[in-house]
Amino acid sequence: MIRRINQAGRVAGLLLAALLCWAQAVYGDGNTPRQRGLLWEISKPGKLPGHLFGTIHSEDPAVLRLDRTVQRALEDASRVVLEVQMDRDAMVYTSTAMLMTDGRLLSAILGGDLFVQAVAAMQTRGIPELVVERMKPWAVAITLAMPPAVTGEVLDLTLYQYARETNKPVYGLETIREQLDVFEGMSLNDQVALLKDAVEQFPDIDALHAELLAAYQQRDLAALEALNEASLKTGDQRLARDFQQRLILDRNRRMAERMQEHLEAGGAFIAVGALHLPGEEGLLELLEQRGYSVRVVY
Repeated sequence: MIRRINQAGRVAGLLLAALLCWAQAVYGDGNTPRQRGLLWEISKPGKLPGHLFGTIHSEDPAVLRLDRTVQRALEDASRVVLEVQMDRDAMVYTSTAMLMTDGRLLSAILGGDLFVQAVAAMQTRGIPELVVERMKPWAVAITLAMPPAVTGEVLDLTLYQYARETNKPVYGLETIREQLDVFEGMSLNDQVALLKDAVEQFPDIDALHAELLAAYQQRDLAALEALNEASLKTGDQRLARDFQQRLILDRNRRMAERMQEHLEAGGAFIAVGALHLPGEEGLLELLEQRGYSVRVVY
């Protein structure tokens, strides 16, 4: 199911996955009307049911080894729908968007102490100072929010590769530009605040991801949300509230709207970050409001 991608594509794909996972893992909605389950059947009378699968952007072998129920739903799907098309164009756009191309240097933006701390942290992720100097503050922040990568073969990429290898049509609910515009539209001061929070929380990030992974493997959406709530309270509160709205709630509504054509076509396998599923403004609730029946399968 998994095919290795070349080094350039792997690096860009890791950065893309870092963006998606960080946005979902730090700014979740705190409501939990549906507390357990990763695979949900989405149905409506007269339509072939589809499935909505909650993902985590991890390369852990236990995550990549799909449960048989999930694997069967994927194999039987008429199409595969991801948050974004994880193709080469998206990877190239992501890696380019993360860099400053106007001659500015990150050290001049951050000042000495914060830049030194950021460089030290980024070096543990295998990114040298020369590259860090050219990165935008938000790009450094999301990179620091991820644990160190080994293979780069995260779950979303393997789903995308499987769809391509089995000749299933594959679609994205959003464009990569739409996702990155959330960061690109931030003021420079907010980007620096974001980076500062990431540097301050960096010593705890690996432990947090271990907890997130454990909760995910238990299919425990309530535990994931509780971890998110705790993380939410440690950073810049104004920035956190803004991101919760723009990165989770606004995107939930957009994705629910764009799922319609795929659910109406029947048999779709739709995969999005697990923390988009629950809550009063989560995808499961939004789909029920649109007349779909929602039933946990796994």
